[in-house]
Amino acid sequence: MQNADQRKGRRGDIDEAIIYVKPEDEIFHKLSLWSFSFPLHTEHVATHELRNYRLMGLVMAIEADKVSTFRKELHSLIGEP
Repeated sequence: MQNADQRKGRRGDIDEAIIYVKPEDEIFHKLSLWSFSFPLHTEHVATHELRNYRLMGLVMAIEADKVSTFRKELHSLIGEP
């Protein structure tokens, strides 16, 4: 994925793709005023497909006036009118 996720999550010149566990988190991240990620230290058992990825936490701040945009994008994502 090459979109807002990478722009906001850059460290130097390293671009790392983000795999969102919850699809709505990608919308929140795109609309966020600011965000930061941090490594999670957990005994989470990764699936075979995700075993080479680092588990990260993501903190985001969303402005209240972006909530209606979030709802519209979420509805279009899940196919509801």
